[in-house]
Amino acid sequence: MLKTWVIYSVSLFSAFIFFLCYKMWVSWFCLIVLLLIPFLALGMCIIASRTFTFKSDCPRNCVIGDPASIRITTGGIASYFSFCRIRSVITDRMAGTAQKTSIMVHDSGTTKFPLDTSHCGSFSYKMIRYEIYDLFGFFHFSKNINKDNEFLVRPVPSMPEIMPDMYGFKAKNLRKAKQPNTEIYDIREYQKGDPVKSIHWKMSAKKDKLLIKEPLEEYGGHSRVILKLTEDRDLLDLHLGQILFTSRFFIDHETSHKIRVIPPDRSEVSFDIESETDLERALGIILRMRIPKEKAVNTEVSGEDSHED
Repeated sequence: MLKTWVIYSVSLFSAFIFFLCYKMWVSWFCLIVLLLIPFLALGMCIIASRTFTFKSDCPRNCVIGDPASIRITTGGIASYFSFCRIRSVITDRMAGTAQKTSIMVHDSGTTKFPLDTSHCGSFSYKMIRYEIYDLFGFFHFSKNINKDNEFLVRPVPSMPEIMPDMYGFKAKNLRKAKQPNTEIYDIREYQKGDPVKSIHWKMSAKKDKLLIKEPLEEYGGHSRVILKLTEDRDLLDLHLGQILFTSRFFIDHETSHKIRVIPPDRSEVSFDIESETDLERALGIILRMRIPKEKAVNTEVSGEDSHED
């Protein structure tokens, strides 16, 4: 804006000198036009700011590497004689970094602002304010927006180097069943309060004492999928994809498991996964976690069995 006023001042001074040296209608016309330009610019800027309309549409999710953009739709009466600058801040929540950007929009219509999807994580796109300028750039009016949009860049499922072997991942054991309709039973002596319908009459007759059929069921222990956070975003993207693949593999095989995220600077975070809904919830929380500032460490995916007593 300062540059515009400097150029205008030089032009006005030149036109005035021209008018003093050449007192004809041409010099008079140039001087009058230059004097009227700021007033015209101010009028255009006021009309544009009063009638300006603004709308943004940001995607909520996208897959790493896929193109994504924010759609910005603007309009107004004096849009052809003005332009708009939208100031915003993009924050990478996993890295804890922020970058200021500005988008220039001229004329009414839709403008697409591309988003960086090269790494997984949660990104905040906050529009701070928009500024309306006249076509010449003499004046501007600004208005605060403070609109915050979040979009998640999700990993692509990636098969780990060693595929999980389901043998041993489902630790089988027996426990008392809540439902009596099961094929597995334990035989024990009758105790006061046991239902009469549970008495094993044939076995009781052979042993000459009352015996009870206690229904049992098999259950599986929890497998663990371990993720260690690292500053190496390429490595973290790869292992997030392996975590997603392995967890879905367990879900498809009806194996309950845990995802353990181990940050070096605080206690680990654990997620119980039994369904796709649990996995989506855990993935959303992981993508919003802050990456520790340290050297890259290895991320591993492992399966361990745990038994209930």
